[in-house]
Formats: sequence, C-alpha cells, structure tokens
Amino acid sequence: MRLSWTALLALCCLSGCGSKEEINALALRPLEAYVTNQDEQEHILPETEKRLLAYCRQQTTERLPSRRGEVAEVTFRHPLYAELGSQTIKYWVSGDDRYLSCANSHEQIERTFRIDPVNEFESLISSELVETDVGEAVSFYPEPDVAKIVNLFRVNQAHETIVPGSTFRYQTPDSGSLYVTYEVMRNGRTLDRTIEPELFVFKSGKNDGYAFLTKLADGRVALQMGTESSWERTVLPSAFTGKYVYTDSTTDVFTLDHSKRQLLKRVVLAEQPIGDVSDATSLTLSKQYDAVIEVWGSVRRPMTTKLMSSSARSVKTKLATYETKGKTSYLDGPNTQELFELLTHVTGGDKSEAAVQHGILSLYEHLQEQHFEVWVEPGDQRVYLIDLTTKQTYAIDLMRLEELLNRSIRYNS
Repeated sequence: MRLSWTALLALCCLSGCGSKEEINALALRPLEAYVTNQDEQEHILPETEKRLLAYCRQQTTERLPSRRGEVAEVTFRHPLYAELGSQTIKYWVSGDDRYLSCANSHEQIERTFRIDPVNEFESLISSELVETDVGEAVSFYPEPDVAKIVNLFRVNQAHETIVPGSTFRYQTPDSGSLYVTYEVMRNGRTLDRTIEPELFVFKSGKNDGYAFLTKLADGRVALQMGTESSWERTVLPSAFTGKYVYTDSTTDVFTLDHSKRQLLKRVVLAEQPIGDVSDATSLTLSKQYDAVIEVWGSVRRPMTTKLMSSSARSVKTKLATYETKGKTSYLDGPNTQELFELLTHVTGGDKSEAAVQHGILSLYEHLQEQHFEVWVEPGDQRVYLIDLTTKQTYAIDLMRLEELLNRSIRYNS
C-alpha cells in the first residue's frame, strides 16, 4: 500500500497534479524575417539582405584594417515604426579582402566581419575607389578658419561666440572612442568630479571632424565636436561662467593614443580680462581667476567581444498594436511593458472548435516583431493566442488582456 501511495505521489510531482506549467510566449523574430525599408538606392536582393542582416546579429569578430576603402553604405529601417530604430551596414575593401561593418541605431560600436564578396556591392567597385590609411590615434590640428566653423555648424552668433584659439580639426580611428574628463580648480584646489566625463564614439568612414568651444550669452561654455551633419554639443554647468573666457593648450598639434591620457585644453573663466597664462599652473591661475577647467582626453579602443549601447537609448523600445475589424489600436507605454511581462508567464492550451478569431496582436521591440492571432471561446474566461510563425497556442487571462488593451475582446463584442 505504501508503495502505491509513493508511486502516486511521484506521478503527481511529475505531472503537476493537473496544473499547467508556465511558459514564455515571447519569441520576437529579427529584422531579416520581415520586409524592411532601404534608405539607399543600391538594389539588394532579398536573399542577400537576409544574409547580411543575419551577419549583423552576431558578435563582432574583426576590426577594420587600417588601410581600406568604403564601397557602400545601406540603412535598413522598420517599415512601420521609426521608434524601432535602424540597422546600418557598410561594405569595405582592403586589398583582396572584403569586410562588413554594422550597427543598430541604439549601439555605439560597430560589429565588423570579414566576409565573402557580395555581388551587389562588388558591382559598385570602380577604379576611382581609393583605399586610405586610418591610424590608431586621434590627432588634433589648429583650424584658423573660424568663419568656416561658424558656417558648417550654423553657430548663431547672436547667442554664442566661438572662443578664440579653441577651434581644431581632428582625425580619428575607425572604432573606439575619445574619453573626455574635466578637472575643475578654484581657489587653489581641485574640486571633486564637478563635471561628468563624456564619451565621443568614433564611426567608420567618418574620421574627420572639428572640435571647438563657444561662449553662450549667459556666460556658460559649450564644447562641440563632430561634423556638420552629426555633432555633439555639451554645455558645461551654469556654476562655471565668466565674462571672459580664455583657452590654451600645451601644444598646437597633438596626438592621443590608448597608452595614456593627455591634457587637451585649459579653459580659464573670469569676470576681469585674462592676461598671458601660458607659464602658470592651473592651481595658481585658479587663485587669481574664477575657475580653471582642464579638459583631458584618452583614446579607448574597443574589445572585439563586447558591444556598447548609448546610455540615452539603452532602454529597449517596446511597441504593441491590436487589430480587429479593420481598425488598429495602440497600447500606451506602461500597458505595453506589462503586456510583454504577462506573455512571459502563460500556459499552453488548445482552443475548442467553438472559438472565434477576434483580432491580431502584434509586438515590436527594436528591429524585431511577433504576431499572434487572438481567439476567444463563448463563456470562457481565457483567451487563446496563436503565434503566426510557430503555430504554438498559448492561454492567458481574458480580463487581464482586456485591461491592458483597454477594450473588450469578449466573444460577443
């Protein structure tokens, strides 16, 4: 008798005594599984597009060689929702070798792969393509043409002026970043981490740009760096202002590599005219003037085994829609997040023959999608979702789904 109860208990444990195990219904498919929009006019065959985008989902394996030429750049976007970002790929030649680099719009570091030749891109290679050498360091050169900077960056001179002696042209590697830190001195002492450090990420094929300082109308100082089509502007805190702004550096032309950090610029702020400061230390100057800000830089080369997401966009974008009777409704932010969480704890199920299809539930996360048919049975308090790709059926609570969709999906609605 004891053996029989033991066997029965074991059977209950294995079977859950009739309970259904919770499973995760989320299985969003990547961009290459769907139709995308291409920004550029190079015609990419669907099978080629699928292969390239599949490459881009892998971990990076290579770095672009220092000598290479860019053949083409193509950006793939989600066909419906711009919030879901994009994927940009670049095709490179380096002698007889071919490389593909790619990055999602929310990523800072490109992934690079050495690949076999791609026919659609090979047809674009001409005798005019020049392979250029890109080094491992960042070099800064004085830019005397201030008017060119004003025009390129559309500086509104009624509200800000370029600080004399602060304009530089720079050249960067293909990958990595410039890590900028600030040391602030006042009254002969260094203040603790008053200005947060910054990371300026290098992008392949965009290795030239400009860096300069501007003084705003309210006395604040802004650091700007990039190209006319893409630049970053950082306004230093309002605690650091001055009627007069003066900059100097240890040398006119300087190069940074990943071996050490280097002083890029000193910025002196004061309410009285500033004299020659070249021979004085920053701590000494901070006793005479309001503040001295040292701008330091160092080059960070990327690891081939890690990716980086830009901090401002590192939180993944999630969208959801529900389509029924030819009309599409959109979930709001909190409800969308809760719906995603709800679908990670569902049970399997089999809908009956009496169930009626009510609509299509679609989920989106960055460049991924998943679609479910929604079925409801008369008098049942559960709704059944059928994944349109896998045909797997899931059961969830009807009232909870109605609450998140903010609409009734009952059988008689």
